[in-house]
Amino acid sequence: MVLFSQAFAAAVLLAAGVVAHPGGNTNREILRRQAHLDHPERRNVASCKRDLVESGWVREQHIRREARLHELRVAAGFAKEHEIVRRDPAEAEEEYGASAACTLDPESTEGPYWVMGELIRSDVLTGEKGAITHLDINIIDTSGCKPVTDAYVELWGSNATGVYTGVVAKGNGDGSNTAVATNALRGVQPTGKNGTATFTTVIPGHYVGRTNHLHTIIHHGAQLLANNTIRGGTISHVGQFYIEQNFLAQVEATAPYNTNKQAITKNAVDPLFNMGKQGGDDPVMKISLIGSKIEDGLYATIDIGVNPKAKQNPQAVNLWTAKGGQPIPNSPWTGYPDTCKYCGFRPPMEKKDVLEEQ
Repeated sequence: MVLFSQAFAAAVLLAAGVVAHPGGNTNREILRRQAHLDHPERRNVASCKRDLVESGWVREQHIRREARLHELRVAAGFAKEHEIVRRDPAEAEEEYGASAACTLDPESTEGPYWVMGELIRSDVLTGEKGAITHLDINIIDTSGCKPVTDAYVELWGSNATGVYTGVVAKGNGDGSNTAVATNALRGVQPTGKNGTATFTTVIPGHYVGRTNHLHTIIHHGAQLLANNTIRGGTISHVGQFYIEQNFLAQVEATAPYNTNKQAITKNAVDPLFNMGKQGGDDPVMKISLIGSKIEDGLYATIDIGVNPKAKQNPQAVNLWTAKGGQPIPNSPWTGYPDTCKYCGFRPPMEKKDVLEEQ
């Protein structure tokens, strides 16, 4: 029944002919997600609940996250050192895999605005304003049910008014080149001993055809270069994170989000969000207020289940350089959304584009 429901959902979305970005068709991305859901080797974080609880990892992460949120509140003047409020770790262990910030392994599109060559850095704000978010991303190897301690996590998203930096494209805000020279809200971080990568970013703004979302790519075996970027290795995961709709509405009411004139697409009608919720996955971040209001800052967490042996083949549109984002020759996203290879309906080229075992 679950497989039937997933296939039915995919068929409905394909028939709708919905768009991923202005002028772009999501059929290719929907089929890619469906192929991932149907793969016999697929496991998500919930599949590892017993192992992660018995190893003590869930308890350790719960305690660490409580401490991190308290640290942020103390630094912002909203709490004192001795005032930390603790929750019974046993409750967190019981609920693990059944709530937001867990159970995530949705393969999704890299989209038309991925820029390769981003810097290794935790704070990716570069002057951007918005709902400042301290984001902890945990990477779990679902083939062995252990944290991944030697990966690089890449993160990027639009700014508060729905514009991606490092690219020029029709439909990317006003389509001008005002953002091509900056790499704001883009960066890469290594995972630590608990499989955690940490970023400071903003809740992304909305733009035509998509609900608000962050993009991520998980790199394995990449080489750290002298210019503070990475090269080589393999990519096991291409995904997107989302925000709960009621909270998102509160964010959109604050400045500068409330100056964004682009049409809003809600989670409920976003095709990739709905596909991301299939198969027991939950691509919604768990978000806590640092103070009493959104403007005081946010702390967000999410876990990603990956198979490190998987090989994805996302395609970037630009390469980040000292001169800003530079076009990559023959990128299938070049000309988006009018003349690119990926503009219209494209099924996955090969099975290995979804999951390939070594």
